[in-house]
Amino acid sequence: MPANRWSSVPVPPSVRAIGLCLGLGVVGWLTGFAATLGVEGHLLLFGYTTQTVTQLASSVAFNVVGAGGLALTYLLVRRHGFDRAFVLEFLRLRKPDRWDLVWIIVGLFGAFIVAVSYQFAVDLFDPFGVGGEGTTHSGIEQGREYPLLLLLGIPIAILLTGPGEELLYRGVIQSRLTETFPTALAVVLAAVVFAAVHFPVYMGDDISAVLVSLGTVTTLGLYLGVLYELSDNLVVPALVHGGFNAVVYLQNFLLYT
Repeated sequence: MPANRWSSVPVPPSVRAIGLCLGLGVVGWLTGFAATLGVEGHLLLFGYTTQTVTQLASSVAFNVVGAGGLALTYLLVRRHGFDRAFVLEFLRLRKPDRWDLVWIIVGLFGAFIVAVSYQFAVDLFDPFGVGGEGTTHSGIEQGREYPLLLLLGIPIAILLTGPGEELLYRGVIQSRLTETFPTALAVVLAAVVFAAVHFPVYMGDDISAVLVSLGTVTTLGLYLGVLYELSDNLVVPALVHGGFNAVVYLQNFLLYT
């Protein structure tokens, strides 16, 4: 078949949407990683080798540049400039009211119920043949060696990680997917992208253990996606996500100090 005939074959909207959103997730991680390397390189150049300083700078770079920065870039490119009304409507972003606060509080408890239920199911059925044991997030591993990093992770989780990741994965990616797919399928696809991009931080020698951990991320991604749709406010999953991570950091700090 001639090359020009291939170029004339239309790409289905569903394929374009999935490709775009998967690409956003991957590029978000790559830009965040590149920003992290740049920040750490500058810190070393100026003689800052303290773990806490490096961790703080790296977290700011990864979440602000990689997740939040890419999400805002997409919104700017899509509208050829900053369109405040479009951004607020597309992201479903508004000042939280008292019902949103209820969603946040109940949602945080619900996140732990979901995580514990997933772990219980894995322990019971052992689908990956590792006895329910997954790999540990690289940030938690570093914190166990330097416990102060775990305390530092608490405000970072609430102010940067939760808002940054939810801005990209729920606010942009899930919202974009709902333009093409039914809401339920969009939530699932966004959770899969969310988990796939987390692969590097759970990477280990035992692929079965990695799959257990990625299953946790996928399950929580589904939960956050449902919260986003039910509350219709990006602030809810952002604070639930940040609060969940913060509690995990606190638990590990209390356990390893």
